[in-house]
Amino acid sequence: MKESVKPERTGASVPRPATIVGLILALVLPVIVSAVRQSPVQLTARRVLFSIANDWVVAVALLLLVLIWEGRPLRSIGLKAPKWSDLGWGFGGFIVGVIAFGLLGPIVIKYGLGSTLEGISTLAGLPLYVTILIALTAGVTEELLFRGYAIERLSEISGSTTIGACAAYVIFVGLHAPFWGIGGTLQIGVWSLLITWIYVRRRTLVPCIVMHVLNDLFAFVLMPILMTRSGH
Repeated sequence: MKESVKPERTGASVPRPATIVGLILALVLPVIVSAVRQSPVQLTARRVLFSIANDWVVAVALLLLVLIWEGRPLRSIGLKAPKWSDLGWGFGGFIVGVIAFGLLGPIVIKYGLGSTLEGISTLAGLPLYVTILIALTAGVTEELLFRGYAIERLSEISGSTTIGACAAYVIFVGLHAPFWGIGGTLQIGVWSLLITWIYVRRRTLVPCIVMHVLNDLFAFVLMPILMTRSGH
């Protein structure tokens, strides 16, 4: 079955049962998991690995749902062959995102809201291979769920790409609050505006995955090393 994914939707549509289940997997289930997840100080490698495995199971289930139950190609959720320009967009987005985190960090700290540094310090206590797996898993699975599937299907249902993107954005940012706190979530919210804009503009997950993986590798792997060497 061939179909094209258009940049904009012109009319709302009634969601099929498969799509409803898909949205539950992509949006509702992660919110529930985030709400019941243990507090940061109780993180252990075993618990994190279990969470990573759960994320991949959900992602694979969603892919199978698209292919088998919905009967649609993976390009309908932004999974397309990569282009060199996509890699450029991903790397450029990563650089801009790092700058945004750096600029906003002192502001949220100044007002006593905390920042992503607290969460990064907590993750630094995990083995290196675990933090690398966290970065790779989040970069692929979160983009698949919250950008590719959520934006495309919510846009179809609402008849508006803007509504679809905004709804997916709000849920994605909100589920980070339990772990990252107010300040960290604000930083992630600004970063998420950029990656959401890139997806809506490019309509492919490749640059988003590249940007997300690079961001998380920088934050969870490189930054703890730099912080340790600087004595922080």
